[in-house]
Amino acid sequence: MIKKLRIRITIVIMIGLTVLITAFVSGIYIFMLHSETEETDKAVNSAMSAVMPEDLPKQDKEQKPQPPDASDPSRRTDPGSMRNRPGSRSSRSWIAVLMSSEGEAKEVTYSSPYSKPDNEDEISSAAEDIIAQNSSDGYIRLSDISYRYFIKKAGSKTRVIFIDRTNQFETMQRLLFILIIVGIGALVVLSPISVMISGWIARPISEAWSKQKEFFANASHELKTPLTVISANIDVITSDPDRTVAEQAKWFDYIHSETVKMSKLINQMLYLSKDDREETEMLISDFNVSEALEGVCLSTEAVAFEKGHALTTDIEPDVTARGDREMIVRLANILIDNAISHSSQSGDITVAFRRRKGRNILAVSNPGEYISPDELSRLFDRFYRTDKSRNSSTGGFGLGLSIAKAIADRHKGTLTAACTAEGVTTFTFTWHNR
Repeated sequence: MIKKLRIRITIVIMIGLTVLITAFVSGIYIFMLHSETEETDKAVNSAMSAVMPEDLPKQDKEQKPQPPDASDPSRRTDPGSMRNRPGSRSSRSWIAVLMSSEGEAKEVTYSSPYSKPDNEDEISSAAEDIIAQNSSDGYIRLSDISYRYFIKKAGSKTRVIFIDRTNQFETMQRLLFILIIVGIGALVVLSPISVMISGWIARPISEAWSKQKEFFANASHELKTPLTVISANIDVITSDPDRTVAEQAKWFDYIHSETVKMSKLINQMLYLSKDDREETEMLISDFNVSEALEGVCLSTEAVAFEKGHALTTDIEPDVTARGDREMIVRLANILIDNAISHSSQSGDITVAFRRRKGRNILAVSNPGEYISPDELSRLFDRFYRTDKSRNSSTGGFGLGLSIAKAIADRHKGTLTAACTAEGVTTFTFTWHNR
């Protein structure tokens, strides 16, 4: 499932990158095409200024540059040289064909001697066809040269202006080819990066999926044992139906004990499930934490004594903190119960509570076996127990510390575990007033 998810994420990323690169390439091409169109318009204006000044209205004559006076040799210049002047002049060559009222070509003018066409007759014929078609502008190819043509009228004269756009057309083709190659290259380069990103995105999902599968496997294992015991005891009871309940009380006690264990396990699983969905409501209030912790210690002192442990308390009196009283009491119960269950024989359990710099610090310590740093980091995993036998003889299922960690997280606090070389394990819960 995770592999398919990564493939889907990679496909989505690649589609997004393709759309983005396509939009970028298209934007550049459209911008250059627009610039090319503007250059063509400048070339048309240049042609009109050079060959049609006498036909323009008086107002336009005042605004348009005038060609040099032919009577003044010092100012005489080729019409093509006008294209290098500043302003709206264009560097593109053009050809203008003067048309008669009957639609016949009368005169061919060009921007410079270098742009004189070799196919002047073909251009004249094309101009006559364009006039006959009554087309205002368009594109045409003559003798392997691409032109854009315009029909311009000024006064009684009509001219067909051809703008040579062969170089520009080839440039745009090369630009499009380069942009496509760059786009494909970018996709090729970004492909492994998208695979890495998909792995990074899917990692939390993969971890959650693995934990979920482990959770179900562990839950099945924990439920299987009591169910097996219950089934076996029922078989024993039903194998001798003539005996009284009192005579078979031992088997009923076993069933009751396993039922209690199952009930405790299911309640813990339901709590964690609700906490994952954030359905557990918190009743935040200011309460005397010192009194609450002392009450927890009093209720568990007898249990510790029965197992041969002394419970030592060092609780700062009359400390008021803000939080969910019931949840914090439950967290303290879990930590103390865990300490009792995993303490070495005759080891003392210490419960300490202090207020330091606005922080509430609860620490529960017990002597026991040394726990390696790798195991310490996993103590809060669900169903994890340091005893590799995976049995619940101590009365735990490996969910208590997970619940304590969930409570600490709900209070925006931290719950950490540390173990000394001598095997003294300390759980520390720190939180600020909410």
